[in-house]
Amino acid sequence: MDKVSDDVKQQVDQLKEWANRQPNLPKDIEDAILLQFLHSCYYDLDKSKVTLELFCSIRSSSPELFTNRDPSSPPMKKALQILNLAHYEIPGRRFVWIWQLNDPSLENYDYVQDAKVFMLTTDSWLLSDKKLEEDDMVIMDVKDISLKFITKFNVSVAKKLSKYQEDAMPIRLKQIHIVNAPPFVDKLYALLKPFMKQEITNMIHFHTPNSQTLYDYVKKEDLPSDYGGTRKSMVEFNKDAMELLESRREILSDDNLWRVEKKSKNKNEFSSDVGSFRTLAID
Repeated sequence: MDKVSDDVKQQVDQLKEWANRQPNLPKDIEDAILLQFLHSCYYDLDKSKVTLELFCSIRSSSPELFTNRDPSSPPMKKALQILNLAHYEIPGRRFVWIWQLNDPSLENYDYVQDAKVFMLTTDSWLLSDKKLEEDDMVIMDVKDISLKFITKFNVSVAKKLSKYQEDAMPIRLKQIHIVNAPPFVDKLYALLKPFMKQEITNMIHFHTPNSQTLYDYVKKEDLPSDYGGTRKSMVEFNKDAMELLESRREILSDDNLWRVEKKSKNKNEFSSDVGSFRTLAID
């Protein structure tokens, strides 16, 4: 992890001390994770507390998304087989997150399992990040999305994921790009937009197949070879992601990772809703 100042170390200690006093939060959260919350909130301690509490609250009230998720289990392997995932740094201390679906018929696609994969892989990256990014960019490749997606969509999961991704994840989300967007993307976007804040919808940019508009936001050479860049292919990036999952398998399989098995004061807000990167990802 990046070297931090004594003032920031003091903030980490204060956040940990506060978290350990909260009955609805897990005890002794790792300093590196607490630092990511502080950094994502621009070192505003009060905002970091709110974000951390929401992060753990949603996780605690969402067993369908955060338990029984051993990466080597048949259901998770099936969900992972139709995706290529990437997470890497580009100049300017920017992190790129890419989700690419490879299931043209959508026969094997399951919205809830996809959400679960999202949670699993982002957890693995949170556990492994060694640098504090200046901003995060999400790229969703929807080349295999069809109107059949509407039959797969789960409103309640979409709501829950939207809240988690917009307000609870310790990242500095700045841009969201939907690439290979089909002509009917507006119909799918209409399903998702009601769950998003205006702040998030303002970040979204659509790019049609074979267009070069994505290069207006990120240098071409900083993209995977699949998108005309000089970085590794998505298949190679995905291999890295799968190796990371395997290396973190034990902790990721812990059903209590950043969760507390008891009702929290925020539980009712989310427990009735089993459907922002992921939600707006045109999953």
